[in-house]
Amino acid sequence: MQCKKCGTELPENAKFCPECGEPVLQEEIVEETKIEEVEETVVEEPAAEEAVTEENTEEVVEETREEEPAAKEAPEEKNEEPSKVWYYVKNDQAMGPYGLEEMTAFLKSKTINEDTLVWKQGMEDWVKLKTTEIPIPDMSSSEQWYYVDDKNAQNGPYTREQMETLIQARQIFGNTFVWKTGMADWKRLKETELASLATPESPQPQYQTNSSQNSSSTAEKSHGQIFIMERSIGLSIVLTIVTCGIYSYYWLYCLARDINACCDVQNKPRVAEPGIVILLTIVTCGLYGIYFYWKAGKALAQLEFDNGFSVPDNSIIQLVMPILGLGIISMAICQSSLNDIARYAHR
Repeated sequence: MQCKKCGTELPENAKFCPECGEPVLQEEIVEETKIEEVEETVVEEPAAEEAVTEENTEEVVEETREEEPAAKEAPEEKNEEPSKVWYYVKNDQAMGPYGLEEMTAFLKSKTINEDTLVWKQGMEDWVKLKTTEIPIPDMSSSEQWYYVDDKNAQNGPYTREQMETLIQARQIFGNTFVWKTGMADWKRLKETELASLATPESPQPQYQTNSSQNSSSTAEKSHGQIFIMERSIGLSIVLTIVTCGIYSYYWLYCLARDINACCDVQNKPRVAEPGIVILLTIVTCGLYGIYFYWKAGKALAQLEFDNGFSVPDNSIIQLVMPILGLGIISMAICQSSLNDIARYAHR
């Protein structure tokens, strides 16, 4: 309490101000006491609220503890799913992790095979897939086989079991051309996994003795089976451009190989060996290539076919194009002629 006259703090129950001597009335003492009691009441009320809050907090904590076991049960359901622990090597890089079903699906789609390196936790090193517990599906039933008969007709598709039956019935032989899904090109049966089941060579035709029959047999022999694969001209041109001409050497090799194959069947003069063609073209800075395109046109034009199909003589235009710096056009013309032989020559 303060003196109303000088503002000096008065001692408790003082009747006079020690500074100015002003008397202190009893009514002022009573009012000051009431004000202090009101302030104490206001200060004590939050304490009661805090007590209530602490009690509520304890109840909330107890309820939360009761709910915790239910929340912990959820992650246990995830542990029931099959773990993805398998890795495999592709292009010298580890791919994964994958589950067992996914690895089986990769096998069926031929993304991986029996010899693919795989690994999972617990293994000391990478191992081949066929040595693990991953089940290898039976792919033999899904293989589609084709073969070319002695009339140059394509037959198929056949399953592996059907091919084995044809081999046992001596309808196809070791030198029969065959193809199946996944193979890059046609091969002779003796060069495939069915070689152990096949007779090495087909029986030789029995020629009759009179001269007219011998001459007709000779004609059939000279017009024998030519079997080459078609090649996309557009794709070959694009790859040649993209690789700055490097692919053209492989394309040139394939052209020489296929032309020689056609000539060999009919005992016609061949062009040079594919490797020699590439070597001489590089050594002569392309000059030999000009000669090759001319010779290739002549070689293809000399072929004869029983159904009347013939290849036009494009040797001159194939000679002129490289001189004009358009050697790729000559390659395209050669490839077009070979595609026509593969498509129409034996129909």
